[in-house]
Amino acid sequence: MGRALALAVVVGTTWAAVASADGGGPWPGLDFGNGIVAPGGKLRYSALSDGRTTVLESVVIGTGRVRGVTYFKGLFGIPRVTFGGDTGGLSRDGQNLVLATWIGAPSTRFLLVDAHTFQIRGRVRLPGRFSFDAISPDGSLMYLIQYLGPPNAIYQPYAVRAFNWNTLKLYPGAIVDRREPDEKMTGMPLARTGSPGGWAYTLYSRVKKPPFVHALDTVHRRAFCVDLSLRHSGNWIASVRLRVHGGMLELRRGGRTIARMDRKTLRVR
Repeated sequence: MGRALALAVVVGTTWAAVASADGGGPWPGLDFGNGIVAPGGKLRYSALSDGRTTVLESVVIGTGRVRGVTYFKGLFGIPRVTFGGDTGGLSRDGQNLVLATWIGAPSTRFLLVDAHTFQIRGRVRLPGRFSFDAISPDGSLMYLIQYLGPPNAIYQPYAVRAFNWNTLKLYPGAIVDRREPDEKMTGMPLARTGSPGGWAYTLYSRVKKPPFVHALDTVHRRAFCVDLSLRHSGNWIASVRLRVHGGMLELRRGGRTIARMDRKTLRVR
């Protein structure tokens, strides 16, 4: 634990240096502090790095007891999936955890780790700039955001891609809303929630356009974009949170529900 504490001191400097070097794009970055809570709420996984070595540990919530710890060569972190601080990478069955590197040319790396033994189950280096987006309930499919614009562009088009950990290959083509196959995806991810069946719901804001919900079926590799009849001006949208309640996706702000989306019909009221 001495090395982990030393890395915790260094990581603040590392984060600031790498963040300032990154050109932007709708990428929330990596988490080096809060980590991610396992299904059931009993364990928390966190990763720390000094840029050369990454420490991954699991801690029992409530007691602080370290359940497991291991080290990886290189800079890896638990991926953030929204600018609201939501993290991802842990499969709903609690068996698999994805760690990611920082976005950078000419390639991006990911690790698939056994969440219990911390053994590496898979590793991949993809040419281009990718960030983690979601994972299927059994951990076999990973969803990525592929950035298509210049590295320094803050607002740029991107594509949702699916990666198979069993074959270590990307599926060809992007995952798009088949109702609008030519619609370009842009926007900033602000909030995320999921369902037991493997749906990942993300609230996106856009410049001079209404926000929308991206509904991603992580089991069947399909997605829908649902525009919201909410005014887009102002920063209030950043305080909206998502919650699955039965057959509805609720958008909540300040303790009250401001909109509901039927998860089957995708109708919003």
